[in-house]
This record gives sequence, structure tokens and C-alpha cells, in this order.
Amino acid sequence: MKKIISLVMSLCLAVVLHANTAPLNSEIKIGTELKIGAASAANYQHLVLPRKNFIIKSGGLANYKSLKNLTVVVTAVNTNSDGNVEVTLKRKNSKKFFNSHPTIKANYTKAINAKELLK
Repeated sequence: MKKIISLVMSLCLAVVLHANTAPLNSEIKIGTELKIGAASAANYQHLVLPRKNFIIKSGGLANYKSLKNLTVVVTAVNTNSDGNVEVTLKRKNSKKFFNSHPTIKANYTKAINAKELLK
């Protein structure tokens, strides 16, 4: 009897844990507007930004501080095999990032937790 109760309890726990991870993936959709917050460290850890030399070579201005409080729109959502949600972002005003890159990518789950992306 104890084995049956422990089996039922473990199944219930597994269902509850799985249900808690699902809403994060479904809350982000294409067209969602987000704001870029401050960097969690010296530079952004969870936003995939081009390196300064690539920005300069393509004729842009390598100023990462200009990203703070910038409104962006989600254009694509991908879920990796390890469960991380990766989003592709473009500027709301249709300009390019650093005057050279039309889109950037971000690890949505980690960037929201680190407050690099704000809802």
C-alpha cells in the first residue's frame, strides 16, 4: 500500500513540475513587445550581440549602451533541445541595431530572469 501511495504522489509531483515549465514557453509569441533592460554584468550575458569588430567592419557604431530602454519586437521563437527558448528580436521602429544588424537573438528564459529583457 505504501508503494502505491508513493507512486501516485511521485506521478502527481511530476505532472505539477511539468505544468510549471509550460507557461513560460507559451507566454512569448511572435509580435510581443519587450524592452531591453540594463546589462546584468559588464556586458549583456543573454543577448547574442555581434562583436565590436563585426559592427565596425559593416559600417556601424559599436555602442552597447544605446540598447538600454530600447523597445523590440519578437520576430521568431525557437525552443532548443535543452529547453531554453531563443527569440529573434528586431527594433520596433524598424531601424537596424548599431546601424548594421537588422536582428539580434536572445535566450529568453535567462534574459528575463536576469532582467536584461523586460515585459
